[in-house]
Amino acid sequence: MSRVKIGLVGKPNVGKSTLFSAITANAAEIGNYPFTTLKPNAGVGTITTKCPEVEIGKNCNPREGSCEEGIRKVPIEVIDVPGLIEGASSGKGMGNEFLENVKDADAILLVFDASGRTAMDGTTSEVPIDPAREIEMVRSELYKWLSSRLSRDWDRFAKKEDSTGEKAIKGLLKKTSSLGIGEKSLSMVLNSGVFPAKLSLWGESDFDDFAKKVFEIVKPIVLVGNKVDSASEETVTKLRSTYPEILFTSGGQELAISKAIENGILEGRSLPFKISDRASEAQRKALAKVEEVMSREYYTSPQQILTKVVLSKLDLIFVYPVYDESHWTDKEGNVLPDCFLVPRGTTAIDLAFKVHTEIGNGFIKAIDCRKKRIIGRDHELQDSDVISIVSKS
Repeated sequence: MSRVKIGLVGKPNVGKSTLFSAITANAAEIGNYPFTTLKPNAGVGTITTKCPEVEIGKNCNPREGSCEEGIRKVPIEVIDVPGLIEGASSGKGMGNEFLENVKDADAILLVFDASGRTAMDGTTSEVPIDPAREIEMVRSELYKWLSSRLSRDWDRFAKKEDSTGEKAIKGLLKKTSSLGIGEKSLSMVLNSGVFPAKLSLWGESDFDDFAKKVFEIVKPIVLVGNKVDSASEETVTKLRSTYPEILFTSGGQELAISKAIENGILEGRSLPFKISDRASEAQRKALAKVEEVMSREYYTSPQQILTKVVLSKLDLIFVYPVYDESHWTDKEGNVLPDCFLVPRGTTAIDLAFKVHTEIGNGFIKAIDCRKKRIIGRDHELQDSDVISIVSKS
């Protein structure tokens, strides 16, 4: 079962590794200097949903993730891509090597320093930097990287594909599949713009437009202002006006909360904080500052960020494939062993192929286990559906 993959991208020293650790609870190497991360860190975060086990009255047996008191935790793969500097798409600062990690991501968190205290090369800046400059630089490098990868050896490739007489999408797929862009996604991109029917007619502007569309539709970029605890309200207001869907958080604060809970100083993350009597006055003041920042209406925790990206930006739903329609188990008797995250609009036959190619090829029918009724191959699944696939295989 393939997991949803989220990539963290940004210039050096904006706190990506700290945010990565807050999302995944893994201790990535953290330091206050450029290029702390020299290779991608990969970890697993989770998003939660109400598990159907509460309906059937039996504890589920997750193959991946976990379930506690009816709350299912579904794993999401998170990749911390090493810091990008201007010119990364041309290979500067190991840029091309770093950007190759983006091709496997389903969505990208563009992490930037909301406080404006990190220079464009990742060093500490004495003069405040407009975070919008940082956002546009990183976004531009992503566009240029994909555009350059697509246009590589284009003339020879385009002439050969045009000579076959097939539609452009068939030829393009040979280029885009290695970039994590399949036929369905490619079709969505091509239909969203105006691109030449013949590949030999494509020019630089077409490659650039294609790249932008990919990062709008296939691998959406979500802006995340980190270190918001050090950002001015004026900066936050300006950024929210310019980028309406922007999110703000503080990986450093989130790790501080985790440490306080681990040391028994804080009871959970719920607001208002419940601080232990053992806490010193300095600890109380520090936690009061954290609580004030977290109470701001625009503050979004790393867990909430992950949830928003997966469920809202990618518009994925939870679906539970089972073998036994009555007991909601697999062939070994495990209750609700799998929870798939699939795009809204996924059909029964789509799910069958996600479970296994042979099951898809041998598809006979599907059963909605809640309603105990047969559904056809083209029936669109709904969030939290429990589905049994009947197949020749």
